[in-house]
Amino acid sequence: MRSLWDTIYYNRGRGASNGNNYWKKYAVPHYILCGAVCLLLGIGIGLASLFVCSAYRDNLGWEMFLSYLRSPLILLLNLVPPVLLVGAFYFAFGRLWAGFLAGGGIVTVLSLIDYYKIRLRTEPFTASDIAIAGEAAGILGRYRIEITGRAVFIVCALALGVFAAAFLARGRLKKWWVRLLGAILCLAILVTLFFTVYISEGVYSAATNTSASYDQWAELDRFVSKGFVYPFLNSAKIFAAGSLQGYSEAAAKAELDRFADETIPGDKKVNIIAVQLEAFTDLGERGVNVRESVYAPLHALQQESLTGRFVANTFGGGTNISERSFVTGYPNIEEFQSYTDSFAWYLRSQGYATEGFHPYDDWFYSRVDINKMLGFERYYFSDSRPETDKSDARLFSRILELWENRDKSRPYFNFSISFQNHGGYNQNESPAEPMLERGSMSDSSYNILNNYLTGVADTTQRMYDFCHYFDKESAPVVVVFYGDHMPWMGDGNSVINELGINVDLGTEEGFFNYYSTPYIVWANAAAKRVSSGTFKGDGGDMSACFLMGRVFEEIGVSGSAYMQLEREVRGTVDIINTTGIWRCGGVFTRSPEGEAREELNRLLYAQKYTKEHFKYGELTE
Repeated sequence: MRSLWDTIYYNRGRGASNGNNYWKKYAVPHYILCGAVCLLLGIGIGLASLFVCSAYRDNLGWEMFLSYLRSPLILLLNLVPPVLLVGAFYFAFGRLWAGFLAGGGIVTVLSLIDYYKIRLRTEPFTASDIAIAGEAAGILGRYRIEITGRAVFIVCALALGVFAAAFLARGRLKKWWVRLLGAILCLAILVTLFFTVYISEGVYSAATNTSASYDQWAELDRFVSKGFVYPFLNSAKIFAAGSLQGYSEAAAKAELDRFADETIPGDKKVNIIAVQLEAFTDLGERGVNVRESVYAPLHALQQESLTGRFVANTFGGGTNISERSFVTGYPNIEEFQSYTDSFAWYLRSQGYATEGFHPYDDWFYSRVDINKMLGFERYYFSDSRPETDKSDARLFSRILELWENRDKSRPYFNFSISFQNHGGYNQNESPAEPMLERGSMSDSSYNILNNYLTGVADTTQRMYDFCHYFDKESAPVVVVFYGDHMPWMGDGNSVINELGINVDLGTEEGFFNYYSTPYIVWANAAAKRVSSGTFKGDGGDMSACFLMGRVFEEIGVSGSAYMQLEREVRGTVDIINTTGIWRCGGVFTRSPEGEAREELNRLLYAQKYTKEHFKYGELTE
């Protein structure tokens, strides 16, 4: 027992009377013990992370956690990084308790973020979310954070690990060169594994969880089926250096050179006002018994417009993804750090004034900087006072104010974004006037829906009134509306599930219920006279990246070179969902082949080329 005690307490300097020779025999056992404890602590916090993050569905939590233990590759891929992280910090600080607090703390914090993001937004936490951490923190105040047993468990596991490390490995690594080499070695192994294993699509495909029941068509299910640490690291491949598979800059340029930016004829330079509506959708189309007056103005507007289904890439959040896909035509939205080609730049090159308004703070989603990069001469925001009006009443009146004060010698493009109807919705009380039949809904679900639909009813009437404001205009005006994504409806989509709405992504109905919102392209009489289309009827279903091209097509304008290429691709692939679902020739698939794959690659290569070769530089001077 004394030997074990001295092994644990090695190198504490408890008195010179014992002599240095006494302690030498405990050096090797002590460092073996420290290594073993470090390994066990890394594995332990990795398992705690898996336990917490497996609870994305209450009825599948235990099954999913146990499936990890039965899947050796998935288990290994999730446990190795925590072990190496704890080891690196152990060497860096020289004390195991500090190393575990730092390394295990990182794993704990990231796991809790993932756990609560899934509970609140039904979305996993990915590496790209780190770039908008400030914005995400600003959103948190809108949700009720519930302290659950699993959250307490992983925090307690971290605390227990720190205590165990402090008790079982009290010695300190003193030699600086050992600590430096150890830290470098752990980090080198981790970085090497990241670039060779963790971002490998081959490994990601091979790491398939066959031990749990989950929906392979659902992005969240597929993410969680692989744990958390592993899919999180895999998502960081967007930051890793490397080319799009099969990409050739020369070939992409040659493909784009087949087209040229059209010089828009003067009589075709219609004014375009596009409004992205926050969490806007028609729940009546999904079988919800909503009061007729809620969507009556929308349905009336649809009867006199070109309309269809706008397919987003996110559910319940990701406003920036829809808006930037719409204005750039890019199917894959990455970070914007410099001037980037967009339809706003193209219109600006054709003499258009480009501006917009969002009734929220300019820092949100970095719009104040990115909108300049995407070609907007001016973009207006609210001030930062809490009492700032974020309603649609304010939104539409401000757009009309900008319209009336525009430079009338130039054609006009306004792209504005609403905030009204943003979640979370009050679940404790309802407005006095009910918006739907209660049925057997729980109190919280009924309140959430009533509050959401009250805002939507106001929005639909304002949409209708806004369009008909331009009836009296002699200037040609086209108005575009679309919803950015479905609304967030309670933890884990509890309201959606309670309503019985099919969101099974393995079915066409479920896919559209989950990802689609309505779009409307309306034109006043003056615009119809100079346009090629009628602006009425079914405009088709399409991904966000294709909608602007469809608007130009109805006007009778070919648009930019990129837009022309994109229009060709849309003839074969009209839905590109970045969760890994495509519609090719009217058929949904996860593995586009042949012509569909070639067309998809044409668009992805064109996106990469245009993003790296900004061509409107003279407009920035």
